[in-house]
Amino acid sequence: MTNVSTEDLLKTLEEDGKHYLEVLTEESLSVELARYPNPEPKTPHKTDELYYIISGSGKAYVGNERYTLEEGDVLYVEQGLEHDFFDIDEEITALVVFANTEESVLGRSH
Repeated sequence: MTNVSTEDLLKTLEEDGKHYLEVLTEESLSVELARYPNPEPKTPHKTDELYYIISGSGKAYVGNERYTLEEGDVLYVEQGLEHDFFDIDEEITALVVFANTEESVLGRSH
């Protein structure tokens, strides 16, 4: 079992000045903390993704659908679909869960 404080994760993300922080990597899933907007190129991933919006607000597109997001919302992205955040009113911080991952979004193999 792994227990991680969200407060500690947010502090580390802020101190490191990064947009992504890997939280957990296991065979069946990978979890990251991410901030949007960010300069990273957006590409469809090889896994299903679940975004839990910790803070912030704005909009996201997933395929041809558009969504308004705010704190506490959950966004599901099926593998292979184009997606991104836009019209961000307040910086979005999200916990991102990647299911059945063979390769980390950060490019590291498991």
